[in-house]
Amino acid sequence: MRVPGHSADHQWSQQHLSHYAEGDLPARARRRLDRHALDCVDCERGLRAMRALRRVLAADGGRAVSAPAAIMDRARAAAAGRQSR
Repeated sequence: MRVPGHSADHQWSQQHLSHYAEGDLPARARRRLDRHALDCVDCERGLRAMRALRRVLAADGGRAVSAPAAIMDRARAAAAGRQSR
């Protein structure tokens, strides 16, 4: 069973995960993403990952952190695969 608007909300949510974690979304947009993440495992995981990343960066004192290229390549490939669905 498809949820009406799920695909559009999913795409929108994926594009706004980092803004959500940063606290840069207005209240209405935060509620939209919160509602979607209740039913979407991918977006719920994305929110948890963004929050964890923010904690790591905050604990690091704001120093620049570089990730191995392979991690970024895998993340880009996964994101591209989700967009083509």
